[in-house]
Amino acid sequence: MYEKEMQERHSVRKYTDRKIEGDVLKNLQDKIDSVNEESGLKIRLILDEPTSFGRIMTKMTGFRNAVNYIAMIGPKSDDLAMRVGYYGEDIVLYAQSIGLNTCWAMMNGKKACSGFLEEGDDYIIGIAVGYGEDHGVPHKNRPVNDVADLEGKPEWFVKGVDAAMLAPTGVNAQKFHFDLVDDKVVLTGGKSTLKQIDLGIVKFHFECGAGKDNFQWSE
Repeated sequence: MYEKEMQERHSVRKYTDRKIEGDVLKNLQDKIDSVNEESGLKIRLILDEPTSFGRIMTKMTGFRNAVNYIAMIGPKSDDLAMRVGYYGEDIVLYAQSIGLNTCWAMMNGKKACSGFLEEGDDYIIGIAVGYGEDHGVPHKNRPVNDVADLEGKPEWFVKGVDAAMLAPTGVNAQKFHFDLVDDKVVLTGGKSTLKQIDLGIVKFHFECGAGKDNFQWSE
């Protein structure tokens, strides 16, 4: 699943004026609705909102004309950030499959979302979405041996790690590690909100590469 999209999708911060509309808009909204139903999250698509990526975001991170974003919202819980990363990356790769570009953006959107946040909900992160001026460039990878020992591991595990190396992470740090213990996959990393988002994203990529039916996650 998403093999082509994982290879071709890169972070894009500069967008054209082309609007998200027609079948592309319908398909993206349908995907978000489906993910919300499956996950219990309350993800929202925000269109034509020019203040979310304001001067600070533009100056610090190079965003330009980013007026659409996916607000990653859900009921507060200890695992919310990881679930946001996991299900958000599903949407990101789907967006890639229908011709859109994206970029995870930690610093945007919360103020604009405040009007429809319900009690007990939390806004975690936004994902810029639209038609990019270009399609971005691949991120640099750490040596794969830094994130997993592949010697003697089954093919599905190797494919899972390869897919995980394509996952976007905060400042491309790739601060995660995979182990195979008692035939179950162990994923470890940092405990901060950003690191937990990263782990969710990486977890989704690993499943896409390895095949969910081929293994179990360690609790």
